[in-house]
Amino acid sequence: MISLIQLLKEAVAEPKAIILAGAPGAGKGYILRGLDLAGLKILNVDDIYVPMLQKANVTLDLKNATPEERSEQAKQMAAANKQFKGDVEATIEGKESFILDGTGASYNQTAKLKNELEEAGYKVMMLYVYTDLERSLSQNQSRFTKSGGEDRSLAPAIVMSTWKSVTQNLPKYADLFGDNFVAVANTLEGQRIEDIDKIIDKYLKPFTPTGTKPKTPAQQKRSDEKKAQDREEIQAMLSDDFIYDVIEYTMSKEEAQMRVAQFLRS
Repeated sequence: MISLIQLLKEAVAEPKAIILAGAPGAGKGYILRGLDLAGLKILNVDDIYVPMLQKANVTLDLKNATPEERSEQAKQMAAANKQFKGDVEATIEGKESFILDGTGASYNQTAKLKNELEEAGYKVMMLYVYTDLERSLSQNQSRFTKSGGEDRSLAPAIVMSTWKSVTQNLPKYADLFGDNFVAVANTLEGQRIEDIDKIIDKYLKPFTPTGTKPKTPAQQKRSDEKKAQDREEIQAMLSDDFIYDVIEYTMSKEEAQMRVAQFLRS
């Protein structure tokens, strides 16, 4: 069997970029290995950010971080993003084929990147990995411990917010990438929690940040209104009808591998 990497080496006429999208804990790395793409150059800001946190002696268990650690995390993330941007620009300038491993939480930024890549002569595909909210939160919660402290766990509120944005972006990405959009599902097996308040009680409340700066009454009101709106929207996204619509966009891993191979061969 010819590997996808070999196909890529044979298709040297124009560089290829695969934008990987999916919520934290979706299993994007697992899907990549299953698609025989692990040998392709992968750009991921975490490969810069995590060593920076370790060098600064900041915990990778971000869900349990102190106020001081959260402040340092933000500082290190800004520095990591700056370096990462330079790495992406250098890769594009060198016309190297690559996978951009991110979340796709920002539709506007992703659409802008796609346009820039195409203007630079790239053919661009999106590989989208859908997972349900509970799997995303569960994987994040156990990631730090399972990795022996080598991988980071995010604040669960950020995970939930990112999951919401990424999932809402799915149909828009399908339209944006057209024939070069490939989606697979990697979800929990068995029964899942369908009540957003129960999910919040289980995965978010135990890790409520401490030592946060008090909000003014106006700020608190806006925060409460935003949380109420998010809960309402996410509750709708937990329904069987919504999930059925999402799954309609996905395909088997075998079909996804065939589609990716065709893209690299084109």
